[in-house]
Amino acid sequence: MKYTFLPSQAGWLGSLAISALLLSCSSVDTKRTESAAPTNESSIGAAQSAIMNTLENDALAAGKSLFQQNCTACHGANGKLGANGAHDLTKSNLTVTGRVYIVKNGLGKMPAFKSTLTDEEIEQVVTYSMTLR
Repeated sequence: MKYTFLPSQAGWLGSLAISALLLSCSSVDTKRTESAAPTNESSIGAAQSAIMNTLENDALAAGKSLFQQNCTACHGANGKLGANGAHDLTKSNLTVTGRVYIVKNGLGKMPAFKSTLTDEEIEQVVTYSMTLR
């Protein structure tokens, strides 16, 4: 018995053959277990927190170093010295903004540091000074 394909059957069988060929040649590796970058929100949040903590610690370390170089002669290493009329930083009620202003522009006997330190360095010194409470 001779079998002949009708045009409608040829189209359907051709599609089936192409699908089978594509499936057999697929290069998708379903067993791959290699770890990728964090994809869930808690992992991403933890990574961002770790980065922020590192940056904050670096800024505090830089601020401490700048404080030791520029401020300890009058304020002391712990902020309480009070030499030359310097205020006790541990008792100061100034906000970060107020301290930045004073470090930049000076006040009373305290010199201005705006020409000595960059804005970033002033922020680092002030951030460190806030830990002296």
